[in-house]
Amino acid sequence: MEPTRNRIRIAQLSARIIVEEGVREYAVAKRKAAQRLGLDWGQNLPDDDSVTAALQEYHRIFRFQHQPGFIRRLRQTALEAMEFLQNFSPHLAGAVLEGTAGELQPITLHLFPDSPEEVIWYLVTGNVRYREEPDSIVELDGRRITVPTLVIDWNGTQVEALLYPPKALRHQPKHGPRRASIRALRRLLDEEGGG
Repeated sequence: MEPTRNRIRIAQLSARIIVEEGVREYAVAKRKAAQRLGLDWGQNLPDDDSVTAALQEYHRIFRFQHQPGFIRRLRQTALEAMEFLQNFSPHLAGAVLEGTAGELQPITLHLFPDSPEEVIWYLVTGNVRYREEPDSIVELDGRRITVPTLVIDWNGTQVEALLYPPKALRHQPKHGPRRASIRALRRLLDEEGGG
């Protein structure tokens, strides 16, 4: 019973850390939470689904009045950016898609260009500000790979763009973030009454 209770406590504190401190990696948030609770973080950590559920619960309790509108606005902004980047088969992923984003989290897009330079040139010629970030480590076909990462300033909103190889578009991740195409995001917004 105690390990289960500790996993719940870690998941709940992880959710607070993610929202209030802007930590984006679940693994980092879980380790911080375990350390703050004085628990061993080597074992008995909650899985990512438990942290996502805790994030949803956090928003229901503490942000219930403005979270739905906040997420809808972020999704609309994501759709605008995706339409601009449509040549690179953009897909929305992460906290904005899941509905768990807080004020400190960016919109996360997966792009699938032939080369990273293609995206950079497109942004430069479109007068869109961006900065290069360290490569992100992602899973593809059961292997961990690094992908170039850009942070785009889309009308004052941060959009994190992970530049996957084109072949990755055919592979919906089995474990990890789900993705939504432009069409799927439009459908989601229509279902919410915000599109």
